[in-house]
Amino acid sequence: MIEGLWENIGQALAKEWTARMLTPAFTFWGGGLLAWAFRYGWGDLAAWWSARSVFEQAALLVGGLFLVAFSAVVVEWAQDRILRWAEGYWPKPLWPLRFALARRWEKKAQRMEERWQELAERCGGDPERLSPPERAEYARLDAFRLRLPVDPGRMMPTLLGNLLRAAEEHAWVRYGLEAGVCWPRLWFLLPRDVREEIAAARSRLNEATRWLGWGLLFVVWTVWAWWAAPVGLLIAGLAWQGMTRAALVYGDLVRAAFDLYHPLLFKHLGWPKPKGPEDGRRLTEYLARGICPPSL
Repeated sequence: MIEGLWENIGQALAKEWTARMLTPAFTFWGGGLLAWAFRYGWGDLAAWWSARSVFEQAALLVGGLFLVAFSAVVVEWAQDRILRWAEGYWPKPLWPLRFALARRWEKKAQRMEERWQELAERCGGDPERLSPPERAEYARLDAFRLRLPVDPGRMMPTLLGNLLRAAEEHAWVRYGLEAGVCWPRLWFLLPRDVREEIAAARSRLNEATRWLGWGLLFVVWTVWAWWAAPVGLLIAGLAWQGMTRAALVYGDLVRAAFDLYHPLLFKHLGWPKPKGPEDGRRLTEYLARGICPPSL
């Protein structure tokens, strides 16, 4: 019975790993093979393969599978770096571009805020007083403005970066809690189903990030086939849209986790119930540096 349980678990994990990791890798290397055949034709490849012995063919198949699996692992290792680049954390030589795009987002956010204020004043708190197009615009602006950093000076150069930064700063603005310090502690206090929902959202973000990397890598097959560049860029573009959608969901779940469960941090650390952001800042200072207020 136990053996059967472990076998089922192993099969489930293998299916998940194959679907999420190997599918993009097979797409990449399969596309490379098609690009090579587009350039040189299938005849030479088929003749070369037929000339190999059964043992050589088996060895080549095993080697090919190993290459696919190894490349999938490498891209998984690189996904955090790819995500950081997509957010806008670029090296120093690209800082002028980074800050120029961030200022552009700052101006865009300011225009959105001004337009939202204008519509809010006109409707007086009742959106029904607006025309249908204006109501749709008001709802869109009202939702989107809350998913951007509160401080315009902290804007990132990309939409993805702004969505994730806004989610990170939510706990600090509302409760005085630094997400980077408090989130790992709060994670262990969350109910299991909540952790699973957040982990699933993060997994979707990571998966889309890997597809972005594979899409950009696919462009290298342009050396053999002209269509590799548009196909790779199409994959990267679709992956980028998937990243932004996943970041929206992930950010909302992180906000909700802090909204509903941040008092557990105080309770489990033996601190009084928080009364405002100042209590959260003191707790952050304690967790980050071990500095405890004199009253505790």
